[in-house]
Amino acid sequence: MSTLRGRLLSGTTLAVAVVLLLAGVALYGLVERALVREIDRSLAAKARVIASTVSQSGRKLDLEFVELDTKELFDPERGEFLEVWFGDFLVYPVAPEAELTPPEPTSAELSSDWIDLATGVRGRAVTLHFQPELEEPDDDEDELDEELAAEVEADELVLVLAGDAGAADRLLATLRALLGGVGVATLVTAGAVLLLVVRRSLRPLAALSERVAGIGEESLATRLDATGVPGELLPVVQRVNGLLERLEAAFERERAFSNDVAHELRTPLAGLRATLEVTAKRQRSEEEYTAALRDAAAIAGQLQAMVERLLQLARLDAGRVAVDSESYVLSDAAVEAWEPFTAQAVERGLRVDLDLQAGAQVSADRELVEVILRNLYENAVTYADAGGEIRISTRSLNGDAVTLEVANSGSRLSQSQAADATQRFWRGDSARTEAGLHCGLGLSLVEKATGALAGELELRSRADGEFAVEVTLPH
Repeated sequence: MSTLRGRLLSGTTLAVAVVLLLAGVALYGLVERALVREIDRSLAAKARVIASTVSQSGRKLDLEFVELDTKELFDPERGEFLEVWFGDFLVYPVAPEAELTPPEPTSAELSSDWIDLATGVRGRAVTLHFQPELEEPDDDEDELDEELAAEVEADELVLVLAGDAGAADRLLATLRALLGGVGVATLVTAGAVLLLVVRRSLRPLAALSERVAGIGEESLATRLDATGVPGELLPVVQRVNGLLERLEAAFERERAFSNDVAHELRTPLAGLRATLEVTAKRQRSEEEYTAALRDAAAIAGQLQAMVERLLQLARLDAGRVAVDSESYVLSDAAVEAWEPFTAQAVERGLRVDLDLQAGAQVSADRELVEVILRNLYENAVTYADAGGEIRISTRSLNGDAVTLEVANSGSRLSQSQAADATQRFWRGDSARTEAGLHCGLGLSLVEKATGALAGELELRSRADGEFAVEVTLPH
């Protein structure tokens, strides 16, 4: 597994190596071109000096450089040479036994190229095209035949001068070795320095890691101190602190939820146990046994309903509820879901006002909408004051969404308390005895199901004692 330190070292070392390589190649190229230019300049200067000593007088070609010390111009022992050509005819040196290749025709006055000297080393040759200096002819005939003299008057001569480039090659070889050695030494030194710099730079990260590792379940209230933290790590510290805040809140909710579940289960279980123990203390009549079993069944039904709601909440929290959208009329679903609560509403003397807009369609999962309707109806029937009123209404919002509102009278909640009513096992009062002050799991399920349908939920508690829940679903 690669580490940040390893990536920084390898990446930086590779970058330094590439920079050194490019710099070395560039420096070597510049030095090589400078040396070649200097060799060419020296050879060209010599070639022009030699060319200036060549003159033509009538039909005679005079090569005055022959009388000069050739050691100053070229060294035949080292393979250096001088040639003067006229077309395919070698004017100098006169070597009829040698099969020399004449220079290739070119439009350039002066050109240069690499060659291999007779000694096997590299050499540099310059080729100069020039016209000989004209002089007054003497009475004597020149040494050239008449055909050559006539052509010389109308054409130019070509001078080829070659010199040994061994000194330049040795200098370049030394430069290559020097650049290679300096590059390797620089790379090793840079690697060592980078190792120290990276190790020192990563100390704050190691310290931060130790502080994070020291935070446990019992110390979620701890926050990382950003003092002295490098700017690049500040976002990490802020995100970790935000995560710790969310974890602390989640653990607090979990603890509160566990306590509330235990409290909610303890009451019905204690009632069930008491009913069974009292019934079993002595022989009773058939009617008494039937009443006790009926009470026990009612308590078991409450427990079952609570467990089912907890399971639904758990599935919604985990996102394991499949949402299958379909289009249907919301008012039809609202009427159908109300039927199981009719008897309970009549028993409590509640007036029910249905204000359902015909044809208001929603595009949502039918099962989740039924969960919302059942829990809203149960909440309204349970907490409406006896002889009070329940109002159920639906309406379309410009064809973009449909709202469902379920309201009941007899609420004593303030607006701030109404906003907290979706909390699981939320208590309006500590005793949990007065109607309208106790909200359990129903509204929590409504909130989760509405969120799964990409809808919106709003809770209102009016001054006249009406508690209303409005759900907005997409059309």
